[in-house]
Amino acid sequence: MSRPAAADNKAYAAAVVMDGALKVLQSTFHGQINLVVQNYRLVQVERNENFSPEELAHAREVFLNHDSRYQTALKLKIKEALNGLEFGQVVIFIKKGQVTRIERLIKERFSDLTGVGGDGI
Repeated sequence: MSRPAAADNKAYAAAVVMDGALKVLQSTFHGQINLVVQNYRLVQVERNENFSPEELAHAREVFLNHDSRYQTALKLKIKEALNGLEFGQVVIFIKKGQVTRIERLIKERFSDLTGVGGDGI
């Protein structure tokens, strides 16, 4: 992927991030991927994977066999979940190499509210 002009840097960065997230998904058989967002930007990708020793032999071949329509639809779902997220996470759940669920967790801060002893919430 060639680097575009300065005006397109934001779109280029988003495309690079999406390609990177798909590579992490492609190498996950059972578990979840957390996309952590701060100030509308993806700042961290976390992977938590669970597997049995018997599953190791089949883990790499499952997701890689999906057709391009599946991967395109998955990209769209992830982009929809990330769209407009200021602070929070998008959590992608994977079982046997298949994405089974995508959750969008929103974090909100309330600077006007205080807790016991004057601490913020």
